[in-house]
Amino acid sequence: MSKHLNLDERLRVPYSIGTGIPKGGDAEIEGYVRSLRTQGFCVIERVIPKDQVDAVRESVHRGRELLQQDREAERRKRIEIERQRDPDAEIDDSPERFERWRQDPVRPPMAPHAELCDIARCETFAEYLAEPRVLRVARAVLDTHIRILQTEVSKSSQPAKKPLSEQQLKHRGWHSDWPHDLSAYGPNSEHPWKHCGAVAQPFPDVCMALSTVWYLGPEDVTPFNGGTWIVPGSHKDPRNPRGPDDGIDARAPIPGEFQVSAPAGSVFMQDTRCWHSTGLNQSEHERTAVVCRYAPWWLSGNEFGNLHSGGHTLRTYVPREVFAKFSPELKLLYRHIAEGEEDVLQPENQHKSLRARFIDQPELRHPDRIGDNSHIAAGDMSVEEWERSRVQNEH
Repeated sequence: MSKHLNLDERLRVPYSIGTGIPKGGDAEIEGYVRSLRTQGFCVIERVIPKDQVDAVRESVHRGRELLQQDREAERRKRIEIERQRDPDAEIDDSPERFERWRQDPVRPPMAPHAELCDIARCETFAEYLAEPRVLRVARAVLDTHIRILQTEVSKSSQPAKKPLSEQQLKHRGWHSDWPHDLSAYGPNSEHPWKHCGAVAQPFPDVCMALSTVWYLGPEDVTPFNGGTWIVPGSHKDPRNPRGPDDGIDARAPIPGEFQVSAPAGSVFMQDTRCWHSTGLNQSEHERTAVVCRYAPWWLSGNEFGNLHSGGHTLRTYVPREVFAKFSPELKLLYRHIAEGEEDVLQPENQHKSLRARFIDQPELRHPDRIGDNSHIAAGDMSVEEWERSRVQNEH
């Protein structure tokens, strides 16, 4: 739409919430990490170079088309599995069932009958998931051994078909992301397997996963074309917009909210506890986006990570021939679901474990002398102080 009531032209102006973070080196990474811990989110600008964004976006669009074909074949395969499980059951295999797959899905298959991971059809985009800045931030916030548990390539914002009213523009859909999504993809009595679990309130004060939105253009992301709504600092609040007893209307604006803006090719990263909402696209173009969730090795990946590409499973996989083309860093992120692969402790964690157990322990350095712990006051050191002391020890 090019003509709208109540249009504020300032909403078209691109800017970035990454403004103010120094660019380059350790200072840049520290800025993103500090923003994630304090505000609950950050934007890493131009992870995909400006001259590559169009090609990456087009490759994702092609990947979506291929995934539609894959999903139809997978659903038909699952109906065959249903028949094998109970030959006498009346199973609906009509074309209508495939059209209403969200309302009447086929039960997800048990292993080894997994569904194709979205990333398998988006190899051009895939390598950017291992961009050094992104990995450094994710590892600093989560753990040195991280994985990608969710890949959804159909998370774009379509343009509005008609002018939007004031009421529509004020409407929100506040929520936090899995594993902090209290609805956990809609449980019901008919399909109890659709519930993938959620962390119970009050959420522990720890970042368990990072949701990332990869903005692929064609325009820069602004409030005008549907930049994500976010409430700064909400990741530290014990309440939740979907908390049944928390007194929050998930449809209404919240004081302090604002919309994300960033150049095309940038990545929005947020603590999954953060309250956020989709924004309405008032432009003439689809705002193409891909969503991926980075998580530490200890978080279970049993969730509907391919729901928006037409999948409905608790398990996805990357085919052997696709995985073989991945770079070494990208392989570490998807090895846990790669066909024929075993996910073992990643190299940096191996080194840390070796130090903790065999190298840098006082009893090994000075086996005949017991040290003095009188200076230790348990609980007295903050995370920031610990990090500063670690840097000093390294130098």
